[in-house]
Amino acid sequence: MTLTSYQYTAASANPEPRPTPQRFSQDALARLSRVDRQLFERFGRGPSATPDFALIHLAFEAHAAARPDAIAVRCAGESITYGELDRAARRLAARLASEGVVAGDCVALFVHRSIPMLVGMLAALKLGAAYVPQHADAAPESQLLHIVETARTRVILTLSTLRDVVPVPAGHTSIAIDEFLRDAPQHEPVGRLRLVGPDAVAIGPDTVCFVLFTSGTTGKPNGVRVTHRNLCNILLTDPGRLGMRPGVTVAQILSIAFDMAAWEILGCLANGATLLIRGKNISETAEQADVLIATPSILATLDPQRACRTAVVAVAGEPCPTSLAQRWAAGRTFYNACGPTETTIVNTMQHYEGGRAACLTIGKPTPNNTVYVLDAALAPCAIGETGEMWAGGDCVTAGYVGNDALNRERYVPDPFLGGGRLMFRTRDLGRWTTDGELEHLGRTDDQVKVRGFRVELDAISTVLEAAPGVTRAATLPLNTRDLIAFVTPGGVDTDQALQHVRESLPYYCVPARIVAMDAFPLTTRGKIDKRALLAADVAPTPPARETPLCPDILALSRRELPPPHGWWRRLFASPALSHYHRLFALVVVLNLLLFAHAATTGEWWREHGAALGPLQNAVIANLTVAILIRQQYVINLLFWIATRAPVSWPLPVRRMLGKVYHFGGLHSGCAVAATFWYLILFASAVHLAVRGVSGPSPAHLAVNGAILLLLALLVVMALPAIRSRYHDAFERTHRFGGWAALLLFWVQSLMFLDDEKVAQTLSDYLLFAAPYCCLAAVTASVMLPWLRLRRVRIRIERPSQHAAIARFDHGPRPFAGSSTSISRSPLTEWHAFANIPAPGEPGFRLIISRAGDWTGRFIDDMPEHVWVKGITTAGVANIETLFRRVVYVATGSGIGPVLPHLLAKKVPIRLIWATKNPRGTYGDALVDEILATQPDALIWDTDAHGKPDLLQLAYAMRESFDAEAVICIANRKLTQRVVTGMESRGFAAYGAIWDS
Repeated sequence: MTLTSYQYTAASANPEPRPTPQRFSQDALARLSRVDRQLFERFGRGPSATPDFALIHLAFEAHAAARPDAIAVRCAGESITYGELDRAARRLAARLASEGVVAGDCVALFVHRSIPMLVGMLAALKLGAAYVPQHADAAPESQLLHIVETARTRVILTLSTLRDVVPVPAGHTSIAIDEFLRDAPQHEPVGRLRLVGPDAVAIGPDTVCFVLFTSGTTGKPNGVRVTHRNLCNILLTDPGRLGMRPGVTVAQILSIAFDMAAWEILGCLANGATLLIRGKNISETAEQADVLIATPSILATLDPQRACRTAVVAVAGEPCPTSLAQRWAAGRTFYNACGPTETTIVNTMQHYEGGRAACLTIGKPTPNNTVYVLDAALAPCAIGETGEMWAGGDCVTAGYVGNDALNRERYVPDPFLGGGRLMFRTRDLGRWTTDGELEHLGRTDDQVKVRGFRVELDAISTVLEAAPGVTRAATLPLNTRDLIAFVTPGGVDTDQALQHVRESLPYYCVPARIVAMDAFPLTTRGKIDKRALLAADVAPTPPARETPLCPDILALSRRELPPPHGWWRRLFASPALSHYHRLFALVVVLNLLLFAHAATTGEWWREHGAALGPLQNAVIANLTVAILIRQQYVINLLFWIATRAPVSWPLPVRRMLGKVYHFGGLHSGCAVAATFWYLILFASAVHLAVRGVSGPSPAHLAVNGAILLLLALLVVMALPAIRSRYHDAFERTHRFGGWAALLLFWVQSLMFLDDEKVAQTLSDYLLFAAPYCCLAAVTASVMLPWLRLRRVRIRIERPSQHAAIARFDHGPRPFAGSSTSISRSPLTEWHAFANIPAPGEPGFRLIISRAGDWTGRFIDDMPEHVWVKGITTAGVANIETLFRRVVYVATGSGIGPVLPHLLAKKVPIRLIWATKNPRGTYGDALVDEILATQPDALIWDTDAHGKPDLLQLAYAMRESFDAEAVICIANRKLTQRVVTGMESRGFAAYGAIWDS
């Protein structure tokens, strides 16, 4: 048998136009005013356009004939040309024909993303059959069996790697596409396929090209029949074409079971573009594509700054936040679109150009389509009135497979177009704006979008009610990612019920949690009170793969926080009176007392001149404390001493010792005091020089002036407002300015020694005089970290564009709670990150998140080597051993300083971690590691659930866990809110500060 024996002739290679009335039926518009009638028709009708082809695969074949050597698809390092893809599809079509597949049949396509997947799609289309796609890895066996039975397939196309998960009922043939392509003859002459058999029917625009199964109200999905006319109308006209053409690359990132995947795949191949099929990393594919089609949830995980090549973006499937649209609309063409599967991918689109004044809507009807906003009696609503949106025109699909009752309910005669046409009930609420665009205002039924997939809540409840022991069930959405289900009676095994849902429905239909209750709350009309259900349970629940939110904690978090204590407690808990500022004030007061002594009984200023020696000693003493208090060994010693206190000591004492990390107050206070004394020293020296009294030489005065200017510059650059705004300048000023000042101090000291004509020898003075011993200690402190400078190899994992995990194998394993400074340019930049040693394993990790230019470049470039220096240094969380139980509150990459303490398990800990898309940002491995050591951790996905009230959660967790302290690792604003809020209510709370 040769391939040329199978040929087909399409009913028409050119479009078969269907006459469209020039005007809507005026009888149907009778209730509207004259102006509203005109606007209802003008707004509700899309432009007229004629697609270039009537059958979608003919558009592909035209490009295969014209440009056979052009790359059609790239996937996992492989590629296939248009000519090769066309020949492969013809060979598989011949095999399908030999199995008895003819036009009008359905062919199951149970695969995952791959080139053979595309061959299967095109092979079915070439025969006039409809492919029925499912992502086999994500669909339960029961759903695949239901689809096979409902669609009445004869053949199941799959992949060799999926044979174990794809069921093959009796009477069906399973073909592994990849094996067939490998084993089939490659060089037989390939002609045009023809339909054989007595049941063959002509292929025309109204032939079904694919059947997509969506959630159904009976608990089983319904198959929507999409025709060639439907598909060509959106993919071969503008704006649905999205600029796809030869030379353009299109990302394929969505599940084949999702109707928008046809937009990516067939839209690309029918317009001659190149399809980029993604692997595990969506962002890598998106960054290489000119055209990107996604749900808003997926788009939110990508970085528009990295997608420099992407020129056109289209989103649909769920409501798009305006902020997301604005980020992506800058510098590229952005479409916000809407439409259920029954209206062929999308039937309205808005070209959103961004800007503050721009209003994000779902746009206007696409070509050859209509949209009507109707009331409950199917009468047209006036412009601006809210009603239910109905869709008409060439987008309306051919109905559901084998569900006549639902067809009659959702597909009804179109009174506006007439001529036997149907319109589809979307169950979406909307209204027209004065600009003729549609605003989407929610749903009229229990149908919601979850992770971009349409889900009918009743369908999930129906499945739950078939679970063992369940009598009633209700399912509710928590957000666009998660569902929660309630069942009665209260003794139901919820784990067993959850497993029943997993075996019956796709993953996106599985509730994040099931709550068993004795009885449901009811409204006055006897219906389930859904608001009361949610109120009786908890606030948003994180995804099932994360961790369930503890009901006890969240029940407490719904309570009002206790009021702060009296004004005096609030005063001492305020940031202005923190221990940092108290230490700063103590240093200032001590120096002022010394100044008062010097000006009175000390007689540092006498009639014949000033005693410059004591002034210099005051400068050196303050400077020594300021620098040594920041030396790594000193810091570690301070923490070690403070944490020696056993937990049997009184809590007030341990709470005070926990404030050891405020030692920066000594650093800042002494630095300011040293500058103050140096100003007095310089003024005194100038005074002596002006009076002509024996004093410092002019050279000495010049050095003094230079030191004073450097010290003043260092103090000014360290002011919090300036340092936070000009951080890089602050770092460089303190590094190079500090070194210069230290060098000048040595010069000044030696010059002072010469000016004073000291009787001791130079060596004795340098060895035994206190000022010079202090200078030597300061110099050694500054030099010591640089003596440990070295360039080391690192291994970097990048779970997302927002974070990287760097692994180090050099040197001894650091202690939990320490930090390491790293650099790519040692003289100009250093950045400290928390070490994450794993117990019993060599080396350590650092978590680096995108928080500025340096971290952004680090994540993008992923260097193989970095510089390290200094000694691993203790951080604020080391105080945990002072307390019996501790609650950690972290946001984003703040999990880095917390994770080593979770792994070390020195004290009982509870964790609250709020971050954007935890698994998507930091990777499954890190999240699983956290949950393995902290099963009770509360991981809050801010993408899915919004920003939590961390103060309220911290209070609730402290109450539930009976913790003695809360340690917060977050940004400055959040840390201050949590620490101040807890301390003003009498609870111990700690957090890193930025003033020192």
